[in-house]
Amino acid sequence: MQTAEFDGTGVKVSVIGVGTWSLEGPRSENIRSIRYALDHGVNFIDTAEMYGTEDIVGEAIKGYRREDLFIATKVWPTHFSYHDVIKSCNDSLKKLGTDYIDLYQLHWPNSSISIKETMSAMEKLVDEGLIRYIGVSNFSVDETKDAMKALAKNRIVSNQLEYNVATREIEDEGIYDFCRKNGMAIIAYSPLSHGKIFGNAMIYNALEEIGRKYGKKPAQVALNWIIRKGAFPIPKASNLDHMAENVESADFNLSDDDMKILDSLYRKHPIRSIASRYRTH
Repeated sequence: MQTAEFDGTGVKVSVIGVGTWSLEGPRSENIRSIRYALDHGVNFIDTAEMYGTEDIVGEAIKGYRREDLFIATKVWPTHFSYHDVIKSCNDSLKKLGTDYIDLYQLHWPNSSISIKETMSAMEKLVDEGLIRYIGVSNFSVDETKDAMKALAKNRIVSNQLEYNVATREIEDEGIYDFCRKNGMAIIAYSPLSHGKIFGNAMIYNALEEIGRKYGKKPAQVALNWIIRKGAFPIPKASNLDHMAENVESADFNLSDDDMKILDSLYRKHPIRSIASRYRTH
């Protein structure tokens, strides 16, 4: 499994992570799938209090060396007041069955609560050793700047954003470049656009044709494209077969020519992000 520095932290994480939103099927199969990833070099797992999967992650990581893992979770925006952030973190720690969280993220922006108040709580959690790093999710350039200014002594190390071969609004909006220039890791959620990229014949055919060169499936090509873009995809996998496919997405490198072909698909076949549907500005 390839690893890369989680920008600005000095911590090496697997170039592909495990996403746990909307897991399907039996709990036991979810746990087996996560453990398969861990046994094959993946050390990065992402969850959130809203997902309802923190306890599944907690059970899956039992028996593994905690210091070898990079566990990320998120606090929901209605819990951004100082005391609610502290409470949410402690609740997440209990569900995860761990003493600390590697990356604690603000799940979505919430303009109704002062970002300074929220970040004050986040820095308190860092001081107490309950979290190691602070991240955001679905934050625009301006929202990220405000969050950065609200921190007294820590920095934002990541922004989790929707990003895939056909959903690239973060490039158009400047947040991709902003994160790269400011040493923030980009965590790519919905890396397969919930399967939508396979519903477009042009996109699917391009992924399939390129995949033949490497002996890879279309989904694996789509995930490798994200890795080559310098972001960390976090696909979910509810069963062992899908997890194995995801893990094997990181054991090859698309050529520059193939990257150019895939890059060209976005303008012709864009898929709107979830964030764009919910944002009012």
